[in-house]
Amino acid sequence: MLGALTQDLADIPGLELHALRDERLKPYRRHSSIQWIPVRSHLNAMDLFSSMLDQADAAWPIAPETGGVLEELCRLIETRRKILLNTSARGVRLAASKLATLETLGGHDIPVIPTQPWADGGVRPPFAFPIVIKIDDGVGCENTHIIRNADQWDAFRRAAHPGRWVVQPLMNGEKLSLCGLFREGAGVLLSVNRQRLREQWQSFSLEGCSVNAISDVSGSFAALIQDIARAIPDLWGYVGIDLIRGADGLKVLEINPRLTTSYAGLRSALGINPAKLVIDLWQSRRLPRLSLYPARTVQVGWDPPR
Repeated sequence: MLGALTQDLADIPGLELHALRDERLKPYRRHSSIQWIPVRSHLNAMDLFSSMLDQADAAWPIAPETGGVLEELCRLIETRRKILLNTSARGVRLAASKLATLETLGGHDIPVIPTQPWADGGVRPPFAFPIVIKIDDGVGCENTHIIRNADQWDAFRRAAHPGRWVVQPLMNGEKLSLCGLFREGAGVLLSVNRQRLREQWQSFSLEGCSVNAISDVSGSFAALIQDIARAIPDLWGYVGIDLIRGADGLKVLEINPRLTTSYAGLRSALGINPAKLVIDLWQSRRLPRLSLYPARTVQVGWDPPR
């Protein structure tokens, strides 16, 4: 995500870019408009980010929602009165919670995956097996457990699980994601993507995605984007949405108020610079029209951890 975003921003004339990156990671190829700031293990990343804001007009954070990290970065940018090229801290707080997000969407008659808070004292799960238990503000497949029977349920209950967790039924269907642009209660669809998920050790492993894999001929995905925008008007800029398409239609799984893995293939898939779409959105305060852009499927993948 960082490599794709910085390259997209570097191709926009007139921008001077500063990017923070852990010094233990391999360096990206150099670009004359990007100054890479190494984050050393003995430095506090948040303090360094705060000091770099003094030199910036705008900031585009890439961070997980877990533990309030993304929300804290967004709030810091807002407090310093810099341009935030992301959903607001308030919107991030809502979207970071799977339970709060799905309750909000369900209250607007948007189909969602049934979700209940996990209570460690519960003798029986709220849904029939198999079920999925995950941390409420987790990202990706992080801290996700597939529970198929009562023995596994009891074993999970006996272990310590700090934090807030939610329980969902394990749904059959096609695992999809959407890339969209949002602004003040309105949204446009950028792409419909297929996710490559593998069950591994009673959990899921995301091995990649096919960006722009499905054409929205019926308009159902674009309509869903619009419904979500109206339900959560704090969403702004690039947003990712995970969903499942089953026999009874589309159901939303979660909302990611930030860049997602699919972003890395979006420019090649659409033939346009998605970072420029966000910059233009901030400048013009208008969502783009995308119907004339070419459609192409792009594979994004990586070697899964062993």
